[in-house]
Amino acid sequence: MNPADLSVQAKVMLSSGDLAEVVAINEGEYTVQIRYVDNMGDPALVGTEAWISADEVIALDQGGHSEGAT
Repeated sequence: MNPADLSVQAKVMLSSGDLAEVVAINEGEYTVQIRYVDNMGDPALVGTEAWISADEVIALDQGGHSEGAT
């Protein structure tokens, strides 16, 4: 995702399926600092922060889930 389309405190979905909050954006390096809100593979990561490639951000989270939607 283009870092210019992100904002600090935005909730985002990562390519790993994890949910994160944007903490900082480095457009020049094409990286985003995130704080894990939900981590599918390692729940111990919840609350921790990491710098990731902006390519790992696949969507803005709109706060809903589609499971079971009819």
